[in-house]
Amino acid sequence: MKPAPECASCLLSRVHFEAALSTDDYKLQMKAVKTGLRVLASTFDTGRSTNVISTQVHREVYETLHDRDPYRELKKMSNAAALKLLPSLKREIRRSENPFRDAVIAVTIGNTLDFGVQGFEAPIENFNKAFKELGSRGLAIDDTDQIKELASGNVTYLTDNCGEIILDTLLFEEIRALGGTITLVVRGAPILNDATMEDVQEIGLERAVDRVLTTGSNAVGICIREVPDEVKVALESADIIISKGMANYESLTEHNYRPIAYLMQAKCKPVAESVPTVKGGLIAKIEI
Repeated sequence: MKPAPECASCLLSRVHFEAALSTDDYKLQMKAVKTGLRVLASTFDTGRSTNVISTQVHREVYETLHDRDPYRELKKMSNAAALKLLPSLKREIRRSENPFRDAVIAVTIGNTLDFGVQGFEAPIENFNKAFKELGSRGLAIDDTDQIKELASGNVTYLTDNCGEIILDTLLFEEIRALGGTITLVVRGAPILNDATMEDVQEIGLERAVDRVLTTGSNAVGICIREVPDEVKVALESADIIISKGMANYESLTEHNYRPIAYLMQAKCKPVAESVPTVKGGLIAKIEI
């Protein structure tokens, strides 16, 4: 996905957000924002995808802050919020007439646990209430029947945020019940509030899937030139790729991996228009 004009202000807003998470030092915050401005000025171009631009910006801002993981505390809070809600969701899905679809809705709502997006506030303080409200709206794009048809095979599952990844286990259960196998792909190092191998191991998530791979770096989304060969094979050989979140969407729309199912909330206007869907809409969209 290529950038829209408003992507620049959104990215800088996120830079300020993570600088404030990292330090109370006003001078260091200013230095980080100046780094973001400098890198953005040299990379912001319609010939580059948004994830490539944001990767370079965040990497240099992290170096300026001398902070490998500014979102560490928010990641813990997100996991705690999701874990609190998980048991009741499991019970509801097991009683459902269409458990696969309800699991898809649940994991897509989980994508709201995202921080620093301009004009969007993650419902971390009252996630249970927000979950119910979003669940009552349902999916703006609902291709769950087609996704289910392919999920009984070899599934490559690209994760996004902490907290969200805990709710993903609801869909893992449904995929495995269909006979599907799951290759989980997480970030190779901390970036934003995305899940890493360390996060997976901390919550024992590796037991819920067949294998866990990493993207090989802290790139935002999927940077194909940086991923290990085994991830490239997993993408190429999958019966279906399930891609969570906007960063993965923004990067994979630059490639032609198929079939691929995008599960996410369209939190900003440029992504919503790209899909296309309404801003704030929950989508489960398959491209074959």
